[in-house]
This record gives sequence, structure tokens and C-alpha cells, in this order.
Amino acid sequence: MTDQQISDKPLNGQRSSIVNSRKGKKKEWKDLTIDPLSEGYDSHQADYVVGKNPITWALLEVGQLFSRSKSGKNLHIKLNDGRAICLDSRRPIEFRPTIRNSQQVWVVTNFNSTSASKVDY
Repeated sequence: MTDQQISDKPLNGQRSSIVNSRKGKKKEWKDLTIDPLSEGYDSHQADYVVGKNPITWALLEVGQLFSRSKSGKNLHIKLNDGRAICLDSRRPIEFRPTIRNSQQVWVVTNFNSTSASKVDY
């Protein structure tokens, strides 16, 4: 065993408190926040295009870029079945199970990051 494996084991046969901390607790889903860039948007260095028709959240694949608005100016990336993160504001969002099959999103179909200029810090 490595030192890390030994230190990760519970002492004296005790169960880990991490396992017990979530036991019996239900997940509390947060409502989706209003998309702050759904109407207006900030300018971006890169160009991207969203599809003409929306698809449901459930059909979106993990790692796929999407926008919550038809304008396509606020990009998100799907992390798993219930979560995504906004690339513009770095804020995570959650899709509760009751809306996953009905929530409409627009898939990014074309992304041109070559137009981004190098920023020196």
C-alpha cells in the first residue's frame, strides 16, 4: 500500500464520515437563474453560430457547447445530466429532473476561436 492509501483509510474500522454525511438527505435543486445575457450581450473575440432550432437539454451530449437563448451570445458547456457551466460568467447552473426533457437550448454548431487576439498580462 502507498502512504496515500493508508492515510485515506478510516482509523480503527470506523466508517468514513464523508459517506454518512449525505445519507438520507435529498438533493435540493436550485431554480434556473434568468439568463443575464439573453437580450443584450457583451462583445466576444471569438465567433460562434448556434443552430436554427432548439433541442431539449436531455438530447445534449456531455461536453457540448450550447446557449440558453436564440441569440447564442451566452455560451455554456454541459458537464453532466443536471449541470452546466457558463463560459462567460463561470457560474454553474443546474437543470432539475422535471425540466430536463422540456428545457430548450441552442447547440453551438460552429466555433471560430482563431479570431481571438492574444492578451498580455
